[in-house]
Amino acid sequence: MLNSAFSMDQAAYSSVSELCEDFVRRSNATCALLVGQDGMLLHRCGSVADLDADSLSALSAGAFASGREMARLIGEATFDVAIQQGDRNHLQLIRVGDAAILVAVFDDHTTAAMVRLHGQRVAQRLARMLVEGETAAGRAPTDTATMPDGEGRGPTGFLSQTQARADELRSALHMRTISFALALLAAAVAVLGALLRH
Repeated sequence: MLNSAFSMDQAAYSSVSELCEDFVRRSNATCALLVGQDGMLLHRCGSVADLDADSLSALSAGAFASGREMARLIGEATFDVAIQQGDRNHLQLIRVGDAAILVAVFDDHTTAAMVRLHGQRVAQRLARMLVEGETAAGRAPTDTATMPDGEGRGPTGFLSQTQARADELRSALHMRTISFALALLAAAVAVLGALLRH
């Protein structure tokens, strides 16, 4: 399975970036995050200035993992799409193969159906590209050129980060996962208590 330490050359990185930006434009989403299944942020595009993208990435991965377990309980391997709807802003999580999750943030200027249509199309293409990138990284030496996203993601292609930053984010993910699990447990206890009272 792909993880956040995989490498991709500059041409592949540019293709991933173009696909994500095209998705945001066509779906009229506010922004999109490409998130590894380990909760690490792989790429972001659109209006993300006021967004805590790292936290949203970690929580999205946790929610998607929880959804996978719910799917298993009803006889499904996984869910391909999960939607969270708010009053004004909404989230759609779209599975990108076994490698990642495409997280779309959108509002009432578009529809969940439009985001899903374009999201599933781009997810199929991204899944192929990410698997090819992982395979290529296993065969060839890693390119040490810095990627052109200007965010200091460091050497070695698409997503390399410093070990300290990766450890920090992994720690934050563990804490958020524990918090999420405790919240689910509290909800289950509340439901069980309500059932026992009736």
